[in-house]
Amino acid sequence: LELAKLPDVFAHLEAAGITTAGGCGDTVRNITGCPLQGIAHDELFDCSDVVEEAAEFFFGNPEFSNLPRKHKYSISSCAHRCNAPEINCISLVGVIHEGREGFAVLVGGGLSSVPRIARDLGVFVPKAEAVEVLAAITGAWSDDLRYRVSRVKARLKFMIDDIGPEGMRERVEARLGRRLEDFTLPPLEAQPANHLGVHEQKQDCLVTVG
Repeated sequence: LELAKLPDVFAHLEAAGITTAGGCGDTVRNITGCPLQGIAHDELFDCSDVVEEAAEFFFGNPEFSNLPRKHKYSISSCAHRCNAPEINCISLVGVIHEGREGFAVLVGGGLSSVPRIARDLGVFVPKAEAVEVLAAITGAWSDDLRYRVSRVKARLKFMIDDIGPEGMRERVEARLGRRLEDFTLPPLEAQPANHLGVHEQKQDCLVTVG
C-alpha cells in the first residue's frame, strides 16, 4: 500500500463497517461466533444483538484499551458449538434455561505454547446482562497487576490456573455487587459440527451451503 493511498483505504474500510482499531494491540480482539448466526434452522436463539452490543461497547473503549495482553471473546448460540468456545479467553455459550435465553460462561481457554481448555464459571447469564458480565471478568483480570509482570503469562488462562473458575466467580460477583445464578453447562451429545453440506435456514425456502 502506498502511504498516500492510506486515507482512501481507511475510508473504504469505514464505509464497509470495518475497523482496524485495536489490531495487534492489548485489547479485546474481533469477537468470534457462528457463521450461520441468525439463519441456522436449529440455533437455540439469535444472539446477533449481544455480539453487536459487545462490539460497540468494547471496541475503542479506553477502559479496555490497555489490557495486560490480547483478549478474545466468542459469543454464540449455535446448537453445534461450531465456534470452539473451549479455546477462547471468555466464551458465552448460548443456552435455554428455565425457558429463558442466556449464556453459560467459559473462562481461561487458549492455544499457543501453553494450551488450555476453558473452564465453566458455573453461572447462567441472561442475554441482557451478558456484556456487563464480560466487562466484569475482563476488568478483574486487567486490574490484577500480577498479570502485567510478564507478557508470557499475561493471559486470562494463567489467572484461571491460579485462582480457578470459583475464584474468578467470586471476583466477578464482588464487582457486580450481586450473586450470579448457578448453572452447569451440559456437554454436547455429539461431536461439534462445522455446518458443511446443505441445510435448511430458519427463513422459508432458503438453504445454506457449507
